[in-house]
Amino acid sequence: MKIILKLAWRNLGRNRRRTALTVATVALGLALLLVTLGLGDGSHLQMIDNAVRMGSGHVLIQSRGYHAHGGVQRALGEETRSRVRAWIEQLEDGLRVENVVERVFASGLASSADGSTGVRIIGTQPGPEGEASKFDEKLVKGEFVRPGAGDQAVIGSGVARKLRVGLGSKFVVLSQAAGSSELQSRLLRVSGVVQAGLEDLDQSLVIIPLEVAQELLLLPDQVHQVAVFLEEAEASAALARRGRMDLPESAEVLDWAEAMPELTEFIRIDDAGNYLFNGIFLLLIAFVVLNTLLMSALERKREYALLDAIGLSPSGRFSMMFTEAVLLALLSTSVGLALGYGVHLYLESSGLPLDAFYDGEGELSAAGAVMDPVLYSRLSAERLVASASIILSLTLILALVPAWRAGRRVSVQLLGRM
Repeated sequence: MKIILKLAWRNLGRNRRRTALTVATVALGLALLLVTLGLGDGSHLQMIDNAVRMGSGHVLIQSRGYHAHGGVQRALGEETRSRVRAWIEQLEDGLRVENVVERVFASGLASSADGSTGVRIIGTQPGPEGEASKFDEKLVKGEFVRPGAGDQAVIGSGVARKLRVGLGSKFVVLSQAAGSSELQSRLLRVSGVVQAGLEDLDQSLVIIPLEVAQELLLLPDQVHQVAVFLEEAEASAALARRGRMDLPESAEVLDWAEAMPELTEFIRIDDAGNYLFNGIFLLLIAFVVLNTLLMSALERKREYALLDAIGLSPSGRFSMMFTEAVLLALLSTSVGLALGYGVHLYLESSGLPLDAFYDGEGELSAAGAVMDPVLYSRLSAERLVASASIILSLTLILALVPAWRAGRRVSVQLLGRM
């Protein structure tokens, strides 16, 4: 076996240009695969984070049926809220709960002296919401609602434009209360204006303190949603499964993927497109590698005849050619991993600016989520191992054809032509 390994290594060095080109082709293919996977996973995680921090959460606890049918009357009572809070407090540190926010939601009408428009009212806890969400980062005027500040409201830029109001201006919201056919009204003062980058939010958003919303909707000590924010989005599915087992049947527990099916489908379709592109690219690389190995086997017939004459068996020649492919695959994979991971580290820290590909005006959005103007790579160890394994396996499978040709019986008459 030692002599076969030595022969295989020397054979790679006999045609250094061809070996270098093959290594470069396979290595660049692996590097490109790692870069596309890293940017794809990174952009998806950024979209998830943006979506869950704009009025949603990694795990949502609501009254059963609220997600599908809505309704102001479908709220979590004080007893259920207490059980949810106790359940969250006893969770182990491994799940890394970052924030918990209680909210109520309602549709209503906002009006001022200069206009009116339909709005989506979110009553929330100002402190936890400010820490967990990105609403305060999207402020273009004023400040986020403060705890205990009374009838403050943060409104979307589209709402401000339709009502023709600014900071400090007053407006009235009307909404139907729970268990009542009458409309309730509340006078609010604008404390801030947000531009979320999502048309639906900007044209309808009104954020008010939770206590004010509960009074408006006649929901004392009740909320529609308890949103749990985690440090890692990957843990949301496990926490939701646990919540469904531990919490009462009257509460439904959803992870972000169940709460935002449009975003889930978009990520699935985007992944499928990336896999298709990478598959086609790997197929092209496969033809290059197969051509290189096959040409190497075909032009060395006289060498194989000599090896056969001195006693190297067909299985020995097969092993020698296959060992060449193994060495070539290991060398290519090592170079590709180093190159791809190096690019990933750069994109992980500096990112890829999207304004290089569009005019940079306005926000980019997809499936109800804002896309950051800079994409950052996120490459897991599983992705690294899987990508390297694919390249290694592909090269070794392709090597079976030239190795089989090298192991075939060779005519001794070829020695006369040397």
